[in-house]
Amino acid sequence: MKLLTVLMLIALPVSCFAGSGCPLFEKMVDKIASSEVDVDQFLEDFQEFVDDEDTANAIKEMNQFFLDQDDETLENFQVILVISIFSLSVLNPQDRASRF
Repeated sequence: MKLLTVLMLIALPVSCFAGSGCPLFEKMVDKIASSEVDVDQFLEDFQEFVDDEDTANAIKEMNQFFLDQDDETLENFQVILVISIFSLSVLNPQDRASRF
């Protein structure tokens, strides 16, 4: 029983860090990887980040690229992002600064 308790305590911090820590980023990833959200809806949801027509066109093109993918590719994209963000969250700030 003690071993089970120890294993649960070890797993708890890992599960807490599983998210990106940024709800806006997670919302964007969910919407971009969803085949149910069309280009105009995606642009409307993130309008606050669109400064000009060039940015709007780039967002439309990016979103259309994801809409053209099959469901398996979109699922793989989400997995890769979760792994990437999780990896960045466990690095200390000095490592992050030197890598980027």
